[in-house]
Amino acid sequence: MMWEILPLERFACLLVLIFIFSILAPVSAGQTQMGYFEVKSNPQGADVIVNGAFAGETPVIVPVTAMSPNATVIRVMMQGFQIWEQTYNQSVQPGGIVPVMAVLAPVATTGSLKVSSSPSGAMVTVDNGNGQMAPWTYTNLPTGTHLVSLVMMGYEPFVRTVEIHPGETTELSASMTIRTGSGTLEISSDPGGAMAYVDGVYAGTTNLVVGNIPPGRHEVRISRAGNDDYVEWVSVQNQVTTPVHISLKPATGASGGFVVVTTEPPGASVFLDDEYKGLTETGRPLEISNLTPGSHRIYVTSKNYEDFEVMVMVTAGAITPVTVQMDPSPMPQACGLVMVSSDPAGADITVDGHLKGTTPATVETVCSGKHTYSIKLDGYQEYNSSFEVIPGQVLQINTVLASGTMTGTPRQGAPWPSPLLIIGILAGVGYFYHRKT
Repeated sequence: MMWEILPLERFACLLVLIFIFSILAPVSAGQTQMGYFEVKSNPQGADVIVNGAFAGETPVIVPVTAMSPNATVIRVMMQGFQIWEQTYNQSVQPGGIVPVMAVLAPVATTGSLKVSSSPSGAMVTVDNGNGQMAPWTYTNLPTGTHLVSLVMMGYEPFVRTVEIHPGETTELSASMTIRTGSGTLEISSDPGGAMAYVDGVYAGTTNLVVGNIPPGRHEVRISRAGNDDYVEWVSVQNQVTTPVHISLKPATGASGGFVVVTTEPPGASVFLDDEYKGLTETGRPLEISNLTPGSHRIYVTSKNYEDFEVMVMVTAGAITPVTVQMDPSPMPQACGLVMVSSDPAGADITVDGHLKGTTPATVETVCSGKHTYSIKLDGYQEYNSSFEVIPGQVLQINTVLASGTMTGTPRQGAPWPSPLLIIGILAGVGYFYHRKT
């Protein structure tokens, strides 16, 4: 037997070596114990930076020192996408793996422009495009320089260039300047209720008084559905009121057709064949006259409502009615969307104290400004933070929940036997061997 081969002195030496090995082995293993971050991204192939050092391209498994008290900062970058960054304050268990999923958002190529005027109601155009009534917010404008023009009856034109930055809202406030040395037009029609234009700019419906008009010759156009348009050139004198009275004639087949647009709610901007025609008013539809017979495109837009588009067939001398029931927009211009995800999923999302669903989820119609939120899941630490939304923004929030002092599923090897237990067993065997001898 083994005990007959080993003398007692050698057996004692063996016990000492086992004791030393039992004490030193765990210490040596502790110095090299590692945990891991498994980093993935959508799309794949992004660069991964861990604590400032390049760690590879996604998908990649990154080793870190287990049970380290220091935070781990993971940054995922890819050309054409916004930088994704997350700080992990919890330590990783020896052999444990913490999954990291970075959903990369494309770099914004558009921005917003918020235009206001004093007094309000000026007609705004961007790059000589479709007009809107100030105040108005343009969304999805390409980044770069744009020409903004505001015109208003009785005021000097206001023209500026603005710079649109990615994902940001640029504000422009126009202080309109009253024209000096001006006169007044007193416009009336028979029948009344016709639309009046001065120098191509809508002035209102007859009968009306239009002031602050610079001296000189000006074009006055009167339009009413069912009647021929009337155009007259009028001389305006300084500090003089010039009357203009028009008797409208019934429309004939040669005068073209008419479209009458009514919206609910009123106040919508109406375009015909991409040309701005005016606003619908309470109790008064917008009349578009002298149209060429045939097919025409009607486009209706209003803030915080879905755009409306329809093709209409215009007949000479006939009135074509267009009635539009505007549908509320799922994302008003003054609001944005927030996409919330967590690891693990299934956590309750609370925004400003109101439960909004469970992760992953999209929280719709979050109005612009600062908001507080929390993400809570049984068995994990509650996460609380805040975010800020700008109009039209789609914001992504990715959160890794911490479970006590550990995150992820640790994978550990078999525990070391107790040194005292090993010594006790061998001592018992030695005692038994000694008694036999």
